[in-house]
Amino acid sequence: MSSTAEVTYRCCRLVDQEAVDLEILDTSFQVFCWRCVRQGSCAPSLEASIRWADGFLLLYSITHRQSFLEVSRLKRLIDQTKESLAVPAVLVANKADLEIGREVTTEEGQRLALDLRCGFRELSVADAVLAVEAAVFQLIRRVLDQQRLLPDRRSYMLTVRHALTRKLTRSKTVQW
Repeated sequence: MSSTAEVTYRCCRLVDQEAVDLEILDTSFQVFCWRCVRQGSCAPSLEASIRWADGFLLLYSITHRQSFLEVSRLKRLIDQTKESLAVPAVLVANKADLEIGREVTTEEGQRLALDLRCGFRELSVADAVLAVEAAVFQLIRRVLDQQRLLPDRRSYMLTVRHALTRKLTRSKTVQW
């Protein structure tokens, strides 16, 4: 399988007593792919994936500074593609079990998360499944919180339709 292949996982989870259907798209874009993104060859598929998603887990390795440096660029692309600075995201520092090879400090990760308006988790995917689940749940809560703040699109459209119908009805009445 290609290192840039996309895999979709589907499941249902209970988050804060609310059943949530999840579709998780793992884009697995590697750092080397960012060169082609900057040149434009990967950008269309990456942008399509960004438009598809409601929230983002932005991962980097604490043992690979370049992956950390690329996160800001990816977040800017997400913000531009989504045309919003309030896109739910959680910054995840992976490989916390490899302290000896650490190139990025926890404090640097926390500062970047603040700058990018993201949540933050430092964990080891290899060691702690529950920590990964906690990061995903943190993202789900951010997405749900944002969706609760936005008006329901269907009810909003019905309200607009009713308002237009009333206006048209009044216009016809006034004209006759």
